[in-house]
Amino acid sequence: MNQDIAVVTTDPASIARIVHDHIKPEIVTIKGQDGQVETQVLVLPKGLQAHSTKPFLDEFRTSPERRQGTATLRDLQSLIGHVNRFKDADSVLYAMNDMERPSLQGVLDYHRQGAEGQPRFGKHRAVYNFPLSNEWRAWKDKNCTAMSQQEFAEFLEDRITDVIAPPDMVGAPLDRDDPMVHLASMLGGSFASPTKLMELSRGLSVRANEQVRQATNLSSGEVSLQFTSEHQDEAGQPLKVPNLFLIAIPVFLSGALYRVAVRLRYRLRAGAISWFYELHRTDLVFDHAFTEACNKAREETDLPLFVGSPEQ
Repeated sequence: MNQDIAVVTTDPASIARIVHDHIKPEIVTIKGQDGQVETQVLVLPKGLQAHSTKPFLDEFRTSPERRQGTATLRDLQSLIGHVNRFKDADSVLYAMNDMERPSLQGVLDYHRQGAEGQPRFGKHRAVYNFPLSNEWRAWKDKNCTAMSQQEFAEFLEDRITDVIAPPDMVGAPLDRDDPMVHLASMLGGSFASPTKLMELSRGLSVRANEQVRQATNLSSGEVSLQFTSEHQDEAGQPLKVPNLFLIAIPVFLSGALYRVAVRLRYRLRAGAISWFYELHRTDLVFDHAFTEACNKAREETDLPLFVGSPEQ
């Protein structure tokens, strides 16, 4: 009667050979489907782990396998120079038009063009985060925010150098193509000069029916209160408060100045005067400044520019 006989061995070499044969990895070739090429797969017994030899080989490289990494530039011209230094025929620019965090980046090893173009890693990049100017941040921060007479006075005193003279709507012939003139005409108001704004902030009386008159003097901090029944100025004449003024500020640090119309508002509530302002269409101002910068980068690098984010 034939029986399988288990052979027990204590020979180390034999044991090692048996273990090796039992856990030996295999390379299996899988036929491709739908015209795909064959693929070889490494099959390991349970408990074993394959390790790439690449880290060991990389230790002996005398130069990197490919360019990768992101350079962060501090001005637009540096981004343009960096992109021109490393670009090729398939490099691209990507612009992010976020009003809070605008940026422009170059992807230097972008995919080759066309449906059949060779894909690439897209890991060699240069980025420029547009720094918003201090003036832009200051005016945007307080936009549509109610302020007391003193808060408004202090804010205007800090930012009065941003305020510019209004268009001459009385003396010289009007430039009907000036959008600021058109805006004033459309709103039926008038522009305040820098001097007028300081007069308002430092003590020009504003009155309303049975409301408190409040005037603030920044040098002494004294406040004068008086009840009245109608809008009047200090001379007893009906009060006229200009509803517009102009500022000229850069959107980006060290950038060109842009005229921005500002609507001046005030409210009398609970016996106190509150002031606030509304910046007129800052989205259009931002878009113009951002587009100008993007056009400069596109023209000086001669690369296509897309608005959005590249593939990660």
